[in-house]
Amino acid sequence: MNVEKIRYNKIGLNYNKTREADKRIVKRIINFLPKSDNNLIADIGAGTGNYSFKIAEANNVIHALEPSEVMQNQKKIHKNINWFSGFAENIPFNDTTYDSVICILAFHHFSDLEKSINEMYRILRTGGNLILFSADPTRGEKDCWIKHYFQPFHQKACKTLPDVNYVKDLIENVFHNNATIYDFVLPGDLKDGFFYSAWKYPEKYLSDEFRNGISVFSLLSEEIVQESVKKLKNDLENGTWDDNYEQIRKLEKYNGGYYFLTITKE
Repeated sequence: MNVEKIRYNKIGLNYNKTREADKRIVKRIINFLPKSDNNLIADIGAGTGNYSFKIAEANNVIHALEPSEVMQNQKKIHKNINWFSGFAENIPFNDTTYDSVICILAFHHFSDLEKSINEMYRILRTGGNLILFSADPTRGEKDCWIKHYFQPFHQKACKTLPDVNYVKDLIENVFHNNATIYDFVLPGDLKDGFFYSAWKYPEKYLSDEFRNGISVFSLLSEEIVQESVKKLKNDLENGTWDDNYEQIRKLEKYNGGYYFLTITKE
């Protein structure tokens, strides 16, 4: 069984409680889609379909691909969404069929990135585009409290989430075209609870439920998780966190290294 499928079968039990589609991410995705109604879109690594659902509401037809049964058991239902089981490395869709392929915070979970990109390229029609939303933590703010308090997990994320230039080169080599990178600076009120989403609210990371929706916290032992959480909890209670990072709460946006990549199949 695929390692990432095992992980999401474990951590995805209450995924929808903390991983709601954020309206600003949805808006960006929709703006990248071809300018027509009823686009046929493949969502690769769709999770529970939070983003598929919002994009389906905008008069698009979605074929959502997800390997985890636990995630699919919580899937969003919409008349414009059809669900499929499978992996990005062997997509069970026909050649040259889709107007767009979207991949939202899932790319780093694929076991073979080059094979997955080739599969996405294969199923796109000529003129169709790939829309990738991912992160490169090395591009984020250098003085980052998340990096300080969750250092082992940040280091793991830096290894798990590939360098954006590597991703760009890999995709361009398959598509034989130029990709465009758009930085996504994080607002303070994100609804989708991914790793850096609560940059303004450190208290959220004390919640088991919140952390359980973030895959990086499953990559190391629970003992290491609790050591990090204890340090953060103590420093929030004794004022050390505010002494060092109070200015963070006053910011409206924060650079966590998140980005969109788009590229067209010519």
